[in-house]
Amino acid sequence: MNKISMLPMRNENVSLSMHWPVFTPKECAQIIAQAGNAAWNKKLPVGAGNMPVLPDAVEDAGTEYQRLPLGKNGYPLDQINFGVCQINADGWRFELTGIPADDMPWMVRQKKSKSKDPEWQVDLGESFTSSRKLCFILNLSDPKSYEGGDLVLHNIPTDNEGFRTQGTIIVFPAYWLHKITNVTNGTRHSIMGWFHGHSFR
Repeated sequence: MNKISMLPMRNENVSLSMHWPVFTPKECAQIIAQAGNAAWNKKLPVGAGNMPVLPDAVEDAGTEYQRLPLGKNGYPLDQINFGVCQINADGWRFELTGIPADDMPWMVRQKKSKSKDPEWQVDLGESFTSSRKLCFILNLSDPKSYEGGDLVLHNIPTDNEGFRTQGTIIVFPAYWLHKITNVTNGTRHSIMGWFHGHSFR
């Protein structure tokens, strides 16, 4: 009797990153303008549910966060959601369940600081982060208005010019090592968030 080896179904896109334009420069300016001046927080927002930050979160003098302000029909998250789901269907084919209420996206503001160089990190961890599947970062700022602030993906070729284009969203797996370099001049605004799904599917 012949024995057939049961090989797993492999996905060549497992280490893929994708980026494409989602918003115009005018739309990016409008999104930034919706941010509340009093809502910025310097502590790293890693708390779940109604805990905006963990008590021992480390402050970065050059980086501030606030929950992404949402407008009518969930804008701009509605357009982000549509784009990420479309590209996931063509690439990773993860079973996504969406963005849960306790892990909503953040708006990020980066300025020059004396912070140490960033370390490699993954956005998949314990508790409420354990179901993260895809990370997305959307650049809201004109690339000529700041220096630094570049996304670096470990062992994945990156299109630095494309990544910096205003209104462009970058999507990559939550389990992938990455870091964002310090801003050395100007101010960079961006949106960061995660799409969740069932474990290992």
